[in-house]
Amino acid sequence: MERISRRSFLSFGGGIVGATLAAACGGGGSPSAESTPAAGSSAQPAAAPAAMNEYCGLRMGMQSWCFREWDLDRTIAGMQELGLSNIELALVVHLPLDSADEALQAARGKFDAAGIKIDAFGVERVRNDEAQARRLFEVGRKLGVITISVAPEYEALPLVDRLANEYGIPVGIHNHGPEDKLYAKPEMFREKLAGLSSLTGLCVDTGHYGRSGVDPLAVIDEFSDRINMVHLKDMVHGGAGEPEWVDRIVGQGQLDLPGLLKRLSAIDFAGPFSLEYESDPANPLPPMKDCLAAVRQACAAMG
Repeated sequence: MERISRRSFLSFGGGIVGATLAAACGGGGSPSAESTPAAGSSAQPAAAPAAMNEYCGLRMGMQSWCFREWDLDRTIAGMQELGLSNIELALVVHLPLDSADEALQAARGKFDAAGIKIDAFGVERVRNDEAQARRLFEVGRKLGVITISVAPEYEALPLVDRLANEYGIPVGIHNHGPEDKLYAKPEMFREKLAGLSSLTGLCVDTGHYGRSGVDPLAVIDEFSDRINMVHLKDMVHGGAGEPEWVDRIVGQGQLDLPGLLKRLSAIDFAGPFSLEYESDPANPLPPMKDCLAAVRQACAAMG
């Protein structure tokens, strides 16, 4: 099974090159007529935003769960204030998965008009149910995403892998802290991924791995050909009057931020790199700006 170049993410989107990807991964299937871009859109991948140069060439964006107390329009305004042009949508709060096609198109149109690319959505739980799983990829195709963050049942992994190849949309399996009974630590899922294509990869949540006592850099090293997404987060034990775990500005808690950036550069990572600061949903912009400044500073220090 050949490794897919991390930079190939920049030319994916909505299954446009699904047949090519499927062939590369040893899978079958071909894109349907719906795989082609909607009228008025371009089949060519969008040029990488200039802001990427400030972030070590990474596809810097954010997870809209940070804005879970805001509606879609305010979320877009927040993205513009942050100067980001890539987003991973938390559909559970900003665009229900069962939305009609017209609503999906309208939402995508709002982001397009604002110059923001919907890189991904999630995290979506996946049952071993083809109709339910296929709906995720259909929505992904309609939104033009380059990947989907998922939390599948073990029994659903072959199904997810087959659909990822059919639609040409990679998935990232998300880890969710010590309470996650399936994916908290690599030893829980390492063997489950054997034999699956690299389109079924990981969404490395750096904060939740830290909560589980796992070094996210070691995960990247071990699964370098399966790192399809990253949630950038830094969490520590809370103090008096705080929740058990709280967010910190990235690099000021457990996370080795320069080390993370170097590891991602070494594997030529080009998937969604989504900032996720959860601790202040009513007023998320100030800490998120500080997080982005920390990433820019670390990238500048790397030269």
